[in-house]
Amino acid sequence: MLILTAALALAAADTVPPAPSAPVVEEPAVVVLRQPALPIVALRLSLLADDPPGFAGAGHMMQHLLLPSLEERVARVGGRVQAVRTSDAVVYTVVGPASELDYLAQTLRGALRAPAPGTAETLQALAALGSERSAEREIAPQYVRSALRARLFPRDLPAAGTEASLARLNSARLAEVWGAMYRPERVAIVAVGDVQVDGVRRAFSDVPAAGGGSVPRLADTIRAFAADTPQATRAWIGRAWNASDEDPATLTVTARLLRNHLRRRMTRSQVDVEHWWTHHGQALALVVATPDSLVATARRTAEGSLTALRDAVDETLVADAAAGVRREMLLFSRTPERMADVVGAFADRGEGADAAQRFFAAVDAVTADDVRALLERMITADAVLVEVPPQRITAS
Repeated sequence: MLILTAALALAAADTVPPAPSAPVVEEPAVVVLRQPALPIVALRLSLLADDPPGFAGAGHMMQHLLLPSLEERVARVGGRVQAVRTSDAVVYTVVGPASELDYLAQTLRGALRAPAPGTAETLQALAALGSERSAEREIAPQYVRSALRARLFPRDLPAAGTEASLARLNSARLAEVWGAMYRPERVAIVAVGDVQVDGVRRAFSDVPAAGGGSVPRLADTIRAFAADTPQATRAWIGRAWNASDEDPATLTVTARLLRNHLRRRMTRSQVDVEHWWTHHGQALALVVATPDSLVATARRTAEGSLTALRDAVDETLVADAAAGVRREMLLFSRTPERMADVVGAFADRGEGADAAQRFFAAVDAVTADDVRALLERMITADAVLVEVPPQRITAS
């Protein structure tokens, strides 16, 4: 099994950050976790998400346009590629033989240039974005989460863009849009596998220079979620609290505690409690799906959930929750690409090379007093509320 603490310690050892007094160098940040026993490498390249105003979805559109060629090239050496758009970054991950580091890096460097698609490819990419955007609003669990996020973090626009931005992207010059987004210093590279930091740095030493492109600054508008509430066979209840100023480790443990607490009390409902954490901020989100007959009870339970947890929490519960969080991190990070994703997520939020290691240790240090203090602050804060009623089926 991959041991997270040991691997992250290697990341700190293999990463050479610039000296505090050194001038700013416009080049990617590089983090390397050496795993000599594995003859493969997972390379994760991310560009901080900053779609130009009025062109929301531009970064994800580029991914749709570039992914087919990336897949074809990586497959030549028996590798695979994944492209995702998070709230923080446009992310590409390739996994292949460590001996093909230079080739895989060359392929990824190609994702740092604007694509030059034909009309058919552009229309296909825009159609894919439109489908993703619709799915976010048509399916109840995604709708609740998206509506909560839209109210908590108004600047965190949908990765798939808006109706207005997709229309603009259809006629925009993509080279200019990309030039407004791309800067080498906004790129982060994480490598996990049988590679060394010098080799990775050398492989990414000639990333494209900043293009200096510009596009007009326009407004992105999103229609209100209430205008297209999805149908659902159960009632969905969402509550979320902005927690941007809170300690991330304490918030993660609290989310786990609240999930365990509510699942014991709401055995006939589906309960998820999540810690949302991006460069836009942090939030604690509660999403409940419940039968129509239990809506009133579920609503009351959700409303009083923070107070009930505060009164019930003790050191044993906190220790169990912290152990569960650390265990999930270990299990999730067992493959090189997932380890790269864990470390890369911290890098995309602007954290240091050892941020994942420090977070893993901080989770274990959370106490019951820490959780109670956080809950006290959140109890007095305003919650964001979203509900989707169950579909009413009537006989004709």
